Amino acid sequence: MASAENSTYISLANKYRPQKFEDMVGQESISKTLQNALKLGRVAHAYLFYGPRGCGKTTTARILAKALNCTGHADNKPTAEPCGKCPQCLEIAQSGDMDVLELDAASNTQVEKVREAIIDTVAYAAARDRFKVFILDEVHMLSASSFNALLKTIEEPPAHVVFILATTEKHKVPATIVSRCQTFRFRPLTVDEITEHLLDLSGAENIELTPAAAKIIAKNAGGAMRDALTILDRAIAYGGNRIDEKMVSDMLGLTPDELIKQAIGALIQKDNDSLHQVFETIKNEGFDANSFLKDLKNALGEAFYFTLGQGAEPFAGASEVLGKVSPGFLAQVSRKINKICEEVKFADNALISAEVGLFTVMDSCLDIADFVRRLEALENGQAALPPSTARPTASPASRPTPVASAPRQAVTKHSSPTSAAVPAKSSAPVEQKPATFAANSAMPLSNKALWEKMVKYFEKSPFVYDVMLNCDVSFQDNEWTMSFSAEKAFYQIPAQSKIAEIEKAALDLGGRKITINLAANTPTGQTAARAKKTPSATKVGKTVKILDEKPLAMPEVVHAAKPSDGAPEEIKDVLDMFSGEVVQDNA
Repeated sequence: MASAENSTYISLANKYRPQKFEDMVGQESISKTLQNALKLGRVAHAYLFYGPRGCGKTTTARILAKALNCTGHADNKPTAEPCGKCPQCLEIAQSGDMDVLELDAASNTQVEKVREAIIDTVAYAAARDRFKVFILDEVHMLSASSFNALLKTIEEPPAHVVFILATTEKHKVPATIVSRCQTFRFRPLTVDEITEHLLDLSGAENIELTPAAAKIIAKNAGGAMRDALTILDRAIAYGGNRIDEKMVSDMLGLTPDELIKQAIGALIQKDNDSLHQVFETIKNEGFDANSFLKDLKNALGEAFYFTLGQGAEPFAGASEVLGKVSPGFLAQVSRKINKICEEVKFADNALISAEVGLFTVMDSCLDIADFVRRLEALENGQAALPPSTARPTASPASRPTPVASAPRQAVTKHSSPTSAAVPAKSSAPVEQKPATFAANSAMPLSNKALWEKMVKYFEKSPFVYDVMLNCDVSFQDNEWTMSFSAEKAFYQIPAQSKIAEIEKAALDLGGRKITINLAANTPTGQTAARAKKTPSATKVGKTVKILDEKPLAMPEVVHAAKPSDGAPEEIKDVLDMFSGEVVQDNA
């Protein structure tokens, strides 16, 4: 019979329950405060312990009760280090001390129960111990009448009575009760704290637990050591003395990292086929849709911190998948998936509901921060092409060399951006680097040669390079004039912001101070005919002053008879489709 009792199984949560303050994990500040209070003899008459489940509230209450009543030391007073061997310590550990009453407030909510168990007995002296200790667990479950009956007793209890209240929902405890207690907040344990403790316990139990498996258990414990020990108990029963990452993932039904990676990549890239393939895999492999959404939400939360520069990669290859996505976009997706989790719980077909929900998230979430960044770059005169439309740098052999005629009113013509002169679009991103200039040549360069050299050096700056390719340039000694045809007039405003950079390139490459002017060319053909009828048509050779204001400033309206009046022939039909006005700056 004794052999059968000795072989009785004890769960890890009970077997390794802390028995002294030094054994507490993650609540060092609370342990130190209570120990100092015991050493100084400053024991309060009422304490309120609050925090999430499984983080040590009731355990700390028992240790405090031991410290108040321990008789294993020479001094007949409370001690900061209970011995754990005296009758009081042993009985309190087993909830068998008649002077330490543990009450479950959830089961004794009525005022009659409170009056019978506490109020009617609080005036009697302790039967044996130094203090009579009342531990009320889940105290927020008491009724309002019970709190009112308890209020006066907690405010002025007898000298031999100590109340310890524990709750997971402090906000439900009346302020009149809270104000009469010393309150201690128990925080959730971190993943690292739980992982380290699990590895220590597995060594004591002769269990081979890998660090990766311990970390998975810690992540799924939700900050509660009791939950972590319960999962470890289950893992031992499932896998025996060897517990690794794959075994724990299979036991908990976790979604593989590769599937999470594919799902996040599909949401970012808005890839319908890839996202559908994720759910096909979930269906074929028998994964739970609710668990998948939970794992996906958690991975997005970790990815959010990762993009902020905090924490490690949430999964292998996260840096590649996340790329330049903004933290705000990940936060937006995570919040929407959190709402989908609530909807899928009550769905008839969880898998279909989850897939439809994620497709909705994919279509509704936009990376606004990335759009703003690109718009700001364009406004500042920088090339900000998205990765999918970035323009590659063509080799010198494939790029036409700009040809300039002789100085003195000579004009260099460049090919249109729609011709072969402009490199084809590619999906490969281009690294944007400022142009660097070589040392000045010993021999002075002609205007034509200097211009060609400048164009070549701006190959790695696509924005300036496009402006120089699509302009007409005329040379007059050290004063050059750049002009654009009517269909390329949109280059004028951004070109103005690059004049200083082009002049600096001329000085660095040719050792000459060149002044760059902008002028408008005379329209030709039908465009010129329409320009003669327009009162505000620009005269030949007249220098155009570019507005100092930002490109979005509204110039003066000079003609609004018809949307397409005064517009180039190439876009006249397009303008006729929209309502609006043709405007021109008179500055």
